[in-house]
Amino acid sequence: MNTPNTYFYHAGEMRGDEQVILFHKGEVLLRDDAFLWPSSVLEELHKDWYPLLLVGVFAQRRVVALNLPSDWTQDDFEVARASPRQLLFERNLEDFTAVGRANQLINWYDHHRFCGKCGAPTTPHGNDRALVCTSCDGHFYPRINPCVIVLVTKGDEFLLALHKKGRGSYYSCLAGFMEVGETPEETVQREVLEEVGLNVGNIRYVKSQSWPFPSQLMLGFFADYQGGEIEVDGVEIEKARWYKAEDLPQIPSAGISVAGQLIELFLQSKQ
Repeated sequence: MNTPNTYFYHAGEMRGDEQVILFHKGEVLLRDDAFLWPSSVLEELHKDWYPLLLVGVFAQRRVVALNLPSDWTQDDFEVARASPRQLLFERNLEDFTAVGRANQLINWYDHHRFCGKCGAPTTPHGNDRALVCTSCDGHFYPRINPCVIVLVTKGDEFLLALHKKGRGSYYSCLAGFMEVGETPEETVQREVLEEVGLNVGNIRYVKSQSWPFPSQLMLGFFADYQGGEIEVDGVEIEKARWYKAEDLPQIPSAGISVAGQLIELFLQSKQ
């Protein structure tokens, strides 16, 4: 995706053909069920808030995101609201990408307005997508957190788990953050052992996905069961068991979820 060389804008620098995603207190503002607003919305708001964060170019139009101050009030500005997670599960892949990237950038900017080393305010970099400390010149770029997500298989069976922090009754793959010094394959082995007490091998990479809650890069794997009995940790995992194609529980959609895609790919390989 091609983007301009600058990533931060004042409202007065907009060309007029951009689209804007508005955030307020962690929610996306909607009008007529649409989350993409014309740039003229900035005039409706009667403020020249800065910065507008470049999200990217979608459908040949530049998209920017604006996080409205927490004390902003709607007054006569008629809008509906939705959480980013709610929108992402209700829209198509392109919408998922736009809202997800905007959510990650808003989260990054909100958490780096002050330097983590000396505490001084930061200011947008002139050319890079970065924030710069006004005192010690520290540079802060958007952070991406690598995670693994793995479908453990045993012949025609595959392991699915109910996560304690998951979405309702959805059963999904095991997942976890990489730790310092680990390879993704080592993370797969550790996470599976920690969460369900199983040993795995023949770990092979399948595909990846950006996951904006708030800024993960999910690395998807298959792994073969090698031993052990299922014993959930009770912290991350509530339930886990082996499934076959004919007794699937409620699983994530393959349309937007790498977990759903791993399950679908495995089922297709057994047809």
